[in-house]
Amino acid sequence: MKTLRYVDHNILPESRPHNCVRAWRRVVAPCVIHAQRSASHLNRAQPASFIPPQVSEILEPAAQAIAANMRRVPVTISTIPGSPEVATAFVGPTRDEASRYPKDVPSIFLLHGFDSSCMEWRRLYPLLAAAAPTYALDLVGWGFTDSSLFQSDPSLVIRPEDKAAHMRAFLEAHTDGRPVVLVGASLGGAKALDFAHTYPELVKGVVLIDGQGFIDGIGKMSTAPRWLLWLGVKVLQSVPLRQAANKMAYFDKERFATQDAMRIGRLHTLLPGWLDANIAFMRSGGYAISGKIGQIQQDVLVLWGRNDEILDPSYATRFQNTLPRAQLLWVERCGHCAHLEQPQLAAEHIMEFVKGLAPAATAARA
Repeated sequence: MKTLRYVDHNILPESRPHNCVRAWRRVVAPCVIHAQRSASHLNRAQPASFIPPQVSEILEPAAQAIAANMRRVPVTISTIPGSPEVATAFVGPTRDEASRYPKDVPSIFLLHGFDSSCMEWRRLYPLLAAAAPTYALDLVGWGFTDSSLFQSDPSLVIRPEDKAAHMRAFLEAHTDGRPVVLVGASLGGAKALDFAHTYPELVKGVVLIDGQGFIDGIGKMSTAPRWLLWLGVKVLQSVPLRQAANKMAYFDKERFATQDAMRIGRLHTLLPGWLDANIAFMRSGGYAISGKIGQIQQDVLVLWGRNDEILDPSYATRFQNTLPRAQLLWVERCGHCAHLEQPQLAAEHIMEFVKGLAPAATAARA
């Protein structure tokens, strides 16, 4: 297990084994031509019709670009009663577009945190998509994926295994079959680790960005009466709570914890069925994967903001000590969301990690 420490926005290793700019060019530059030819999925102009009209109030160009390139595709979730076909929201290439990337580059799947959406990846997504087929995916019950099913049938529950089955079905139906690297932020880390444990044959590696994994379940709320769950979820939609969480997420609060960021993070909560889907997930008890972490056999990169106010940085070293094949990188002067606060640095680390998963690199390490 290896620990490196990086300094601020200079993006330079303290030990300076290489210049980050040269490293970035070495990893990304060979794929830029492929990106220009294959990333036609980044060139659409208008937000999809299913996105709430309040998207027009958002100012950040990166968020507007994600909204313009988001789409829904039908995905059957066999583990939910009735095997419903769910209109699944994501940003990413078609099968044909993905096939234009180099064959030895794995797909990258970006999994957002609790009650968030694929718009969380607005700054990191285009950097990774320049080098690899990249998908920002909203799994069942969250984000901009259609939740009307749970509005029409409040008895349904969304379990972690349903989210994993949803992702596997999406991989089989809408990607070109290459290996996958999962990038999970916050609770997205639990999603990534759970999927890697359940379907190890599909996952080449995992990246945790201030990932959650050692806090099991949501406690007594899972058995609370529906009216109480309704009140709790309704609070999640409130502007004051969203703004408070927004401020906790960043080290540089003045620059990043803006009203616009709050509007972006709240937009998906205006969709029909959002409240019912969140209740459906809470009734499942949530993720409880702490006992599986030591069984993860894939290589794992742990990226952690030194100034995280949401998940204590001690969890980073706990991951390092528990995962069999972990590398820990600290991001200095950064809070809970390195993918939003320092996206270029995060992209460099992720692509270096992905490059290290290539067969030749793996053989050299062995």
